[in-house]
Amino acid sequence: MDIWLGLLAAPTAVLATQSVDYALIRLACASGAAWPMHAVSAAAFAFCAFAAWLAYGRWRAERSLGEPAYTPRDARAGFFALMAMIVGALSALVQLAMWFPQWLLPPCR
Repeated sequence: MDIWLGLLAAPTAVLATQSVDYALIRLACASGAAWPMHAVSAAAFAFCAFAAWLAYGRWRAERSLGEPAYTPRDARAGFFALMAMIVGALSALVQLAMWFPQWLLPPCR
């Protein structure tokens, strides 16, 4: 389960956050409070970072310290864990990059 959080759920959370933030712009512009958009972006960033951390733990558990795994079945779990860690970390970085303009620009612009 921790591999699938990094591979599928983290990029989906980033895309969903972008949609929710666009929906919250009207509310933030009307009320003058941008904290709901910041809360959604912060939750998505935390989720992506947590998914990458879980995948890192799985990758550390899967890699063997002895003989390298050359058979496809033995190497598959470690490879998927590594890819989940990379995709989760990249999703966290993308979410942070999408969150950064919210700090600088007012929502009504």
